[in-house]
Amino acid sequence: MNKKFDFTTLDCEERLGIASSSMTGAGKFASFFPGLILTAIFYGILSLLKLVWSNQVFIVMFFPGGAGNRSFIPVLTVFFAMWCLSMLLMKHSKLKVQKKLLAALLPLPAMEEKMQFISENVCCPSDFAAANILEQAKLMESRNLDAAEKSVLIDSLINDYEKASDSSFIHISALIWAIPVLGFIGTVLGLAQAVGNFGEMAAGSNGFQALLPQVTGGLATAFETTLIALCLALILQLLSSSARHAEEIFFQQLKLLLSAGCSCSESSESENPGA
Repeated sequence: MNKKFDFTTLDCEERLGIASSSMTGAGKFASFFPGLILTAIFYGILSLLKLVWSNQVFIVMFFPGGAGNRSFIPVLTVFFAMWCLSMLLMKHSKLKVQKKLLAALLPLPAMEEKMQFISENVCCPSDFAAANILEQAKLMESRNLDAAEKSVLIDSLINDYEKASDSSFIHISALIWAIPVLGFIGTVLGLAQAVGNFGEMAAGSNGFQALLPQVTGGLATAFETTLIALCLALILQLLSSSARHAEEIFFQQLKLLLSAGCSCSESSESENPGA
């Protein structure tokens, strides 16, 4: 029987034939090849634009070689950015899967209705955070805990999910940190090349006015790598912050679901004191 919530058909990693890293986390290897594809698409679009505007600096600076003898650092920087972007897109897709079940469970008032919905519609409940949360609510009900103990356990469970979420951002943060570093490396290489050309040309017969445009042009090329890296890192940092905020909201909704489940069990006990 096909169920509505089947993690293997909804999760983006599982659809690629890769074991899912976590509920909302994206694996660095699973996102590697999508990052390559995004990089190819990015440079394909730039190549088309370059045919129309061949002298535009903001297009040419992404390509190695050329009149400025640019390095491959911008290409590597763009790939790191696209790798990071693919992780963020995969996390967004995974979060949508988790929120889909949560949105279906929240309107159901009774704990029994929620558990029945899970048994009828969820293929593997352990793959969904909302189903796990409700299972914990059932365990609390069986242990006859008081309100204070339940509150402590609820906070502990949500903290565990939040820690898992933070760990899923480690590779994303590492790439965002590495992108500006690559930009600075490219700048240092460009400066070294410009200084080397200056020394070589100064030793020759050409005058200062003849060599100055080449040196300043080399300096401009050197600083382009930092410009590319800082712009990409800024965009990715904003996207990463937005993804973190979305997951925080999701965990707060999970807390409401767990609290509601515990409240339902308390109300049923008060209505049936002899049970």
